Amino acid sequence: MPGNIGKFQVLRTLGSGASCKVKLGIDTESGRKVAIKIMHQNMSEQDKKLVMTEVQALQGLKHDNIIMQVETGTGEYKKLSGKKKTVSYIVLELALGGELFDFVAISGRFEEPIARYYFKQFMDGLDHCH
Repeated sequence: MPGNIGKFQVLRTLGSGASCKVKLGIDTESGRKVAIKIMHQNMSEQDKKLVMTEVQALQGLKHDNIIMQVETGTGEYKKLSGKKKTVSYIVLELALGGELFDFVAISGRFEEPIARYYFKQFMDGLDHCH
């Protein structure tokens, strides 16, 4: 259900997992579309540690081939129904191309030269992170 978290308008759910729901959002100041990961309130301590590791890792990475973390925080999620709840969230750049897993699931396994090419591109990208 649409609503807002801080300056981000929440439009719809993109997906969900063990630790969070991912929502499509819009930064109301810049107009940029973003992905908002809203943490489940009943997360295990192990899942909380994994999320914090992700947040810390993303904070230091800046590269064209890596999704950028825009903002993290805890804030009030106000739904259009008037319902409000406090949530922890991570706002990320929106990746429009989808996930590599989904691509492989549709196209089938890569031949070795193609897999090597993509892996090399990924590793080269990590070498250039600053």
